[in-house]
Amino acid sequence: MNPIRKLNTLLRILINKIIARPYNAKCDKKFQFLKQEFENFCVIENEKSIDLARKLVSQEGEVDFEVEGLRSAENQRDLSIKFHWGHNHYFGNSFYVKGRMGNRHIDLISQFMVGFGLDDDFFKDKDCIDVGCWTGGTTLMLKSLGANEILALEEVKKYGKTMTKLCNDVYGLKGVGSEPINLYNLVTDKKYDLAYFPGVIYHLSDPVLGLRRLYNSLCDGGVCLVETAGIRSDKSIASFEGSRIYTRNSGESKEQLNRSGWNWFLPSTSCLERWMVEAGFDEIRTYYSLRSNRVYGYGVRRGFTNIVRAGLSVYDIE
Repeated sequence: MNPIRKLNTLLRILINKIIARPYNAKCDKKFQFLKQEFENFCVIENEKSIDLARKLVSQEGEVDFEVEGLRSAENQRDLSIKFHWGHNHYFGNSFYVKGRMGNRHIDLISQFMVGFGLDDDFFKDKDCIDVGCWTGGTTLMLKSLGANEILALEEVKKYGKTMTKLCNDVYGLKGVGSEPINLYNLVTDKKYDLAYFPGVIYHLSDPVLGLRRLYNSLCDGGVCLVETAGIRSDKSIASFEGSRIYTRNSGESKEQLNRSGWNWFLPSTSCLERWMVEAGFDEIRTYYSLRSNRVYGYGVRRGFTNIVRAGLSVYDIE
């Protein structure tokens, strides 16, 4: 790298760290509080429940593409065909599980709270849609904060089943259900107070349609919280990755390209804002987190607004 360019890069990193310091300090404090709340909530002592939890965790590494309706494992993402536990989970003194995403489920909530000034009781008594629940870490996180009913969406069937058993059978929670569908197929009679939408929208080939499905599932006054991989830019732009080039720079073969992930559009803050506007949301706020180099968004449904149907992949959507 050119010495001047290298110096500029180092200066930018240093400046970012200085700018992010107050935010990070607040997030660290909130994270420690939430981590304790979550771990206290997740402790189990009943031997029958512990045995069932161990059985659920023992699925780690199992390969099953047929249950997902796939013809083969070829060119499919690793997370779809092989079982991976989602997030770190403390079951008590009996055992502790390290998940693929670590404590991200806790850090996410801390950043939403700090970044948008949400109170500790923001999630209390809210009926929520949890998009991309994986093995249940995010669902239990919402429950630990007092969420009421939760509809958990997970297109990978093996994860949705695990979340349901974990929440219902291991913890005996009420008001937790799962739909083994992708977001594009979400149609609900019930209207929810909150759409919790972290780490998913950049995996969608049609992000506006996904946001509109959530908009249509919220009650008036309902809130959508979005978090996504993104780019840092003042322009309303998105980087297109595509599932087949995601790991190309890692030197993997064509057969392995989809194994580690699948990214479509990585938005800037203003791009995410425009997506949310198109979907019908009001009172939109977005910011770029220097803590995680990710984009955060907040929007409210204030009342039904028609969506512009020109060019939509689903023309007759409400």
